[in-house]
Amino acid sequence: MATEYKTAIYTHDRLENARTKGQVIGWVQGGAAVGALLFLLQFIGWIPLIAVASLLAFMGFKIASRKK
Repeated sequence: MATEYKTAIYTHDRLENARTKGQVIGWVQGGAAVGALLFLLQFIGWIPLIAVASLLAFMGFKIASRKK
């Protein structure tokens, strides 16, 4: 298989590199989100955090499932 498509701007290697970078960035963002969650838990406790998360999840579900 050729490393460059005839009509493509980007090579296959560049696309794979971008895909890998995107996955790494996603893992870093996920780790940062978990770290921030654990940091917040130290200050506010579980019950208020679960209540807020439930409210946000419910609102997100309502927005996502509304008729257009």
